[in-house]
Amino acid sequence: MRPVPEFKIGPVPLFSAIRFARNPLRFLRQGFDECGHTFRIRLFREFIVTRDPAFFRHVLQLHHKNFKKGNSVKMLRPVLGNGLVISDGDFWLRQRRLVQPAFHRERLQELFVTMGGLTAAFLDELEAFRGKNAIDVDAKMMGITSDIALKTLFGNMNTEDKEQIYRQVNRTQTYLVTRVRKPYRRPIMAINGEDRRFKSDLAYFNSLVYDFIRKRRLSGEKPNDLLQLLLDSRDEETGEQMNDEQIRDEAITMFAAGHETSATGLSWLLWELSTQPEIVAHIRQESRIFETVPGFEQLMQMPYTRQVVEEGLRLYPPAWTMTRESTVDQEIEGYDIPRGSSVFMSIFELHRNPDLWDNPATFNPGNFQAEAVRNRAKFNYLPFGAGPRICIGQQFALMEMQLLLAALVKRFDFVREQGYSVGMHPQIVLKSTNGIKLRLL
Repeated sequence: MRPVPEFKIGPVPLFSAIRFARNPLRFLRQGFDECGHTFRIRLFREFIVTRDPAFFRHVLQLHHKNFKKGNSVKMLRPVLGNGLVISDGDFWLRQRRLVQPAFHRERLQELFVTMGGLTAAFLDELEAFRGKNAIDVDAKMMGITSDIALKTLFGNMNTEDKEQIYRQVNRTQTYLVTRVRKPYRRPIMAINGEDRRFKSDLAYFNSLVYDFIRKRRLSGEKPNDLLQLLLDSRDEETGEQMNDEQIRDEAITMFAAGHETSATGLSWLLWELSTQPEIVAHIRQESRIFETVPGFEQLMQMPYTRQVVEEGLRLYPPAWTMTRESTVDQEIEGYDIPRGSSVFMSIFELHRNPDLWDNPATFNPGNFQAEAVRNRAKFNYLPFGAGPRICIGQQFALMEMQLLLAALVKRFDFVREQGYSVGMHPQIVLKSTNGIKLRLL
């Protein structure tokens, strides 16, 4: 076995850590250019970084039992609890079985009705901005995907409670990301009140969600939403149901992991399409089969729009990276991977790997025509992960993004203002540096 080549800037890890914090995408690209598809870096700890699809296959599918979730994911435990994104082992498998029915095809068709109604109302709201100054489409997409997530999860929760959940999830996530990405700020956060505010926010947030679950149990009502499905779900092997804590964790995981990724993917898509008139025209040609928003079966008749969504997720994957920790000494692609090694898998770089994609930086929906998909290795494209832990909400997200994209592009032109540019700012998801501002015409 051979050691993983090291990429470093400067004589001590601090130099690399600073460069990574300033611009992680540029830092990683430089590492791949100098070292090849896999290298190791020392930041505040050591990581093995890869964009090799064979590495992904080993970690996520072939030997997934030899890995556990990395610390960068577990930092979200205070918010997500022990939900599917965080949990491991037998508990994760049990929860996966309990939650899986929420995303069966017939269930998605029922949820689609809710999506369509909210989308139609959203289009009407956007009319107020037509012909006016540019708006931050990222903020608007966050709003509609949040509305869809909360409505499909909690049904008729009142508006004030929905807004509180939305605010609290985002505030607590921002706090936790800051603690991990900028560990030098932790002493300051303890002094300036940020730690105290976080604990207070989290306590309020939990009381809000638990109170809603308790009221639903006591009401005897069974509305057609995902919360009710979680309440009614029963393990086929043991007959056990989820307790309130487990339901809280899975519901918040669905919300937090789902709405921001879809919103981010849509925002980047609209930015890209603002300079792609031929692609927009093709989507509009498909959109002639519906008036305002497509129905479920109509959506299935729009393959090109689906290809555009898939290509957007290739070029701008919201979940831009994932990490795993090796639980055993092992060999991957000839490299020695000791127990305890943190493996940093760059989905962003996998999707732009020049050995896997022709003209990888070019937006090309043809990458997802049927023949291209058949001829491509499975692990070259992983916007939702792979293996047993592939994103459980994958089809929900694709359906939501395709619906919103088709409806938005049919109704509006999205135009960039002259001289305005956008940079990428990877956080938990692949955000922009200063929003994504476009005019609606």
